Amino acid sequence: MDARNTRIDNAKGLLIILVVMGHLIWPVPSGDRAADGLYFFVYFFHMPMFALISGYLSRAEAGRAALVRNGRLLLVPYVVFFALHALALRLMGETPYPFLQGHYGLWYLLSLFCWRMLLPYVRRVPLALSASIVLALAVGFVPFIGLDLSLSRTVVLLPFFLAGHRMREKGRAPTEVLSRPAGAALVVAGLVLAWLVSGYAFQTLVYGNAPYSALGAGVGVGFTARAIQLAVAFGLGLGALALVPSGESPLTRIGRHSLHVYLLHSVLLVPYRHWPSAYGFLGSTVWLLVPAAFVLAYVLASPLVVRWTCRLVSPLPPAR
Repeated sequence: MDARNTRIDNAKGLLIILVVMGHLIWPVPSGDRAADGLYFFVYFFHMPMFALISGYLSRAEAGRAALVRNGRLLLVPYVVFFALHALALRLMGETPYPFLQGHYGLWYLLSLFCWRMLLPYVRRVPLALSASIVLALAVGFVPFIGLDLSLSRTVVLLPFFLAGHRMREKGRAPTEVLSRPAGAALVVAGLVLAWLVSGYAFQTLVYGNAPYSALGAGVGVGFTARAIQLAVAFGLGLGALALVPSGESPLTRIGRHSLHVYLLHSVLLVPYRHWPSAYGFLGSTVWLLVPAAFVLAYVLASPLVVRWTCRLVSPLPPAR
């Protein structure tokens, strides 16, 4: 289990490229149906599958040592990159976002910290995975849970994290759950579904970061959409993971340094999101989005960039 799994690295590489691509599609809706369809396709499953792979790679460790280690790996970089975001926003004359809300992707560090600290206890609960799905659906009825501390997303994505850890316990990798033909069929179905919903202002429903009452579509619609979303994310996501290559590829390097890509591209998003000429050109140009996301991820995962930025991504050395 502890040996490096190249196919898992490739899966992480694919997912982080999708993260970058999803962030480059801006604003949403973009006005271009193809770009909006691609956006929905990505957001149907990319973060749920990141949570699932995070669960697969996580050990159930409790105690002070686990708290310190996960705080060093996740919370300290959160503070560093929040400061970088705030500095960039100030330089552009904008007001920084609230510290606890984790914009530009930082929220995932807060969620991952919570999942890892809860895992040793949650896994002992009978029918924990089923209970987490019920919680993911129920949390939408709580009006005060939203962006702060990433609480809503933490609960909504918890089933995926637990499912990934269950796969670890059973010795079955997430990339091996479905066959490649089944995966291809599900991906095609996902593309069709994304095209069908791309004409609607549906994007807030796929984030999982707000209660149903705040979605503007009615509580019943929000509940139904989240139930469908969870099912689609499991099916489409595992289908996409089934298609990743098993050997060394350009995805491998990107996947091995996915945290660098995740955090470094978030800093670049700050000026990008406030530069209409940039996102107006790239954000709805489908034929540019895929290569742009790949090239950016590949550069940010390059040995030179990783070496120069290692103290930003991992500010504190490992405890001795």
